[in-house]
Amino acid sequence: MHTIVTLGGGSGHSQVLKALKRIPDVQITGVCPSTDSGGSTGVLQREYDGTGYTGDLTKCVAALCDDETLANALSYRYESGPLHTHSVKNLLFHALTKVRTPQEALRALWRTCLGPHRVLPVSDEKTELCASLKIGNTVSGEANIDTLAKNPLWNPEVHSITKIYLKPEVSASAAVLDAIRQTEHIIVSPGDLYSSVIPTLLPRGMREAIHTSSAKIIVILNVMTKKGETDHYTALDFVEKIEHYLGRPADVLIANTAEIPAWILLKYSLEEKVGVDQQLLSSDTRIVAAPLAGVSDQGHVLTDPDALREVLTTLL
Repeated sequence: MHTIVTLGGGSGHSQVLKALKRIPDVQITGVCPSTDSGGSTGVLQREYDGTGYTGDLTKCVAALCDDETLANALSYRYESGPLHTHSVKNLLFHALTKVRTPQEALRALWRTCLGPHRVLPVSDEKTELCASLKIGNTVSGEANIDTLAKNPLWNPEVHSITKIYLKPEVSASAAVLDAIRQTEHIIVSPGDLYSSVIPTLLPRGMREAIHTSSAKIIVILNVMTKKGETDHYTALDFVEKIEHYLGRPADVLIANTAEIPAWILLKYSLEEKVGVDQQLLSSDTRIVAAPLAGVSDQGHVLTDPDALREVLTTLL
């Protein structure tokens, strides 16, 4: 049985979990950020004293669920009425936390959906994600960082993110630290670098646990940049930032070689998002290249779970 800890939030992490669950003899612990403050999670947090990890955590639960009907039902999102923006999975988990402790609510989800696998928030403590900008300003709140570039005065030359941190500082949960120390593999998922990926590395104890772990670290590189977070970033920039917060070098870097259709690139260019340049990493011996990029029915670039499964099966 191979033990794996995955790190990240949002859609990128869920695609990695969809790939991993199809590999025999693996036991997965998905670790999500605990600083989400937008969308359904933000509403539940503000109006009903919800957690700061509901959306990312339940998205990973749905991704790991083997029952396709149940997974689709959990992911169903209401498009109108009083429940507009809320998904069944978010409402279910929020309700579970109201009748049981958050830890008991998590265990109930695992029993229902996950079999041998687990999904955990990186910290059980409440905190806020903050970003320092090149101009000297500070932006507070994951939702505000995530939508930084929507400000009409935003300019990547002066408003780029230079540092990301938690306020107040919090500790990683004991369960997460134990999983890091005992696992054979740590996989860093693709996703929004500063609002989804790095937040899983910020709580106290994470850097030390990863630094002393004997686990092999696998980083799956982003295919596209994101306006407001990673403008003009090359693959080398992603690696350097991730390794800085990891506290140690990665052992394997998985990069995409699939060509993205021109009409998709044009669509993304209208949002000032471009494909990640991988030239500076082409001679890195850690690179494993594979055609990973796919396109969803909605026209979004995402990691193809089937292609990723083949790569990870070989690596494991």
